[in-house]
Amino acid sequence: MRLLAFILLALSTGVHAETWSPRPLAELAIYPEFRAPATVVAREEARIAAELSARVVAMPARIGEAVARGAELVRLDDAAFRIELDRVRAQIALIDSRLRLARAQLEQSRALAARGFISADGLRIRETELGVLQSERDAARAAQAAAELALARTVIRAPYDGVVRDRRAAVGDLAAPGTPLLTLSATADAEIHARVPQAQIDSLQAAGAWTLVAGETVRPLRIRRVSPVVEAAGQARDVVLAAAAGDAPLAPGLAGELRWRSTVPHLPPAYLQQIDGRLGAWVVRAGEPVFVALPHAQAGRPVAVDWPLQTAVVDQGRFALGLRDGQTSGAGVNGQ
Repeated sequence: MRLLAFILLALSTGVHAETWSPRPLAELAIYPEFRAPATVVAREEARIAAELSARVVAMPARIGEAVARGAELVRLDDAAFRIELDRVRAQIALIDSRLRLARAQLEQSRALAARGFISADGLRIRETELGVLQSERDAARAAQAAAELALARTVIRAPYDGVVRDRRAAVGDLAAPGTPLLTLSATADAEIHARVPQAQIDSLQAAGAWTLVAGETVRPLRIRRVSPVVEAAGQARDVVLAAAAGDAPLAPGLAGELRWRSTVPHLPPAYLQQIDGRLGAWVVRAGEPVFVALPHAQAGRPVAVDWPLQTAVVDQGRFALGLRDGQTSGAGVNGQ
């Protein structure tokens, strides 16, 4: 019994005599990496449709094929539209002939009216006939423009450089106005869309570097915009990024992770202790260890701190401090 009491007394004395040593926060701090799912999305993706009804006679663009702006994607049967254009042109030629005759008759009528052989009413009739023919010619010119536009629309061209994602029609199909024939995705200036939890938005915006990791692909990014709207269900916001300037374009559809590191120092979870039901850490103030409660700390996770990097944090002997009387709480660093 005497031996057991001596051992317990020795252990107790050893605990209270335990020494401690600090280390600056700069040596201990970690900067956690955050991740969010991200997908490369084509900035433009059009479902190319016909604007008129006609039979498909050619679709030279194949699935997966890259096409340049202005390249032919679909050709429709244009026979009916050429016939209509020829009819309108013939009508304009007929009206032009009638106009030449009407102008000659008007000039003759004016000469006769000057000598009193035609009344003023007769002259006005000739002038009205000429005005009507000119209006008919204007209407025919508009019909010609409409026929030319319809004929031009029988050839559907790429509105931008892109890749054919899928084809929904084939040669011989009857195209109807508004019905998609194929899907074209732009290859230039693709965007990276990520959904970032609201709680991590500040960290994301403060980070100096952002990276897309998709398999073996690792590419630096830059933020284009952050949506001001928070999704109610997931409490996340949409973030749109782009490849760094000068880098090769990313392939639309590529999926991976958006990664960035916090710029705020975090205290490793090994330095957290629970004193009087509060999680916190021991720091040195005026040469003495002081327990600083960290309200946002969670057991087993790093906790962000706004302490100066030169703050001395108790390292060796920190667990023994919690056993000492009178040091279960204290004022925080910088008045916390």
